[in-house]
Amino acid sequence: MTAPTVPERTGTPDGIRMLYAGAAIVACLAGVYFIRDVISPVFLAMTLVLTARPLVLWLNARRVPKFASALIGMLVVLLVLFAILFAVAVALVQFVGAMPAYADQFNALYTQASAQMMAWGVSQETITQWVTTFDYTRLLGYVSGVMGQVGFWVTFLGSLILFVAFVSIDLTDTTESGTKLVQVRPHLAAALLDFSWRVRKYWIVNTIFGLGVAVINMGILTWLQIPLVVTWGILAFVTAYIPNIGFIIGMVPPALMALLARDLQTMVIMVIAYVVVNFIASMVIQPKVTGDAVGLNITTTFISLVFWALIIGPLGAILAVPLTLFCKGIFFDSDPRSRWLSIFLGGKLDAIPSVSTESPDPEPEPEPVAEEPEPPPEEEPETSG
Repeated sequence: MTAPTVPERTGTPDGIRMLYAGAAIVACLAGVYFIRDVISPVFLAMTLVLTARPLVLWLNARRVPKFASALIGMLVVLLVLFAILFAVAVALVQFVGAMPAYADQFNALYTQASAQMMAWGVSQETITQWVTTFDYTRLLGYVSGVMGQVGFWVTFLGSLILFVAFVSIDLTDTTESGTKLVQVRPHLAAALLDFSWRVRKYWIVNTIFGLGVAVINMGILTWLQIPLVVTWGILAFVTAYIPNIGFIIGMVPPALMALLARDLQTMVIMVIAYVVVNFIASMVIQPKVTGDAVGLNITTTFISLVFWALIIGPLGAILAVPLTLFCKGIFFDSDPRSRWLSIFLGGKLDAIPSVSTESPDPEPEPEPVAEEPEPPPEEEPETSG
């Protein structure tokens, strides 16, 4: 019995094609890294305008002129953005202004920690080097230096405002361009539509949950009598946009304040309350509310957080999920042949609805069905002349 012969494959091997694709991805990411100061405000503006898009369409349905509805949507986006940035600026100013008053408590804690470490056998040189590295005045100087980068923030905000205006104007009327895209690339049009829906729900759900968690955290801080309650509430709201580890970033400063202004027991109670509240909100309630809206599993979300933070910078931590959704829609969901890769990111094969009945892939021919015999024709009754 001879073994069946396998026909030789022609063309480029799969491994070589994967190497080509990997090289192209590395080259694209290198380009994104060098122009990250432009890409981050552009992409943020695009997602914010898409989030306000239902308001614009609702105004158009009420016979509001399209340009006026686009202007209203742009103003809503800018007002929300400026409100958040103003709250963050106020919180930073309050934090920097209050921290010098706790310098003595900070130094006393360092002294107690040093004595305890020496009791455990740590050398004095190691302790001195560690204390010098984490000097309190250096911490304040670092925070003040971040706030002092006025030129960077002015440039970023100016670019963001311009891009929001441009994107809002370009999206005033997308009927003709959307129709053409559906005719030429129906699967790409469906993937972009799915991306806009998912990123819109992501921002809205994160905002609602961020506000709720911030209010609960402020109640905990008020109950424990920890200073700067509003500042830490704003920090909790902003860090809610950072997936998975955002609440940890928002927990460290108030925990330090609880240790300085109160005692160790208060800090431990605050940390436990923060962890319980944020775990229930972020890991139990929020996934059930959003359902399959985002279509990314926890592992993909965490990897995208680290990845985009390295490529884009600090803003990449906030834009990690929208950027991943955009790449998923463009590279995976836009082609039925590569849509199966979305399964590994947490998506489903039937998650992208088709906007056209036509499909570029040949459909399997239906199996022949036995034809039923036609009934004999009925005889017409004879009529007498």
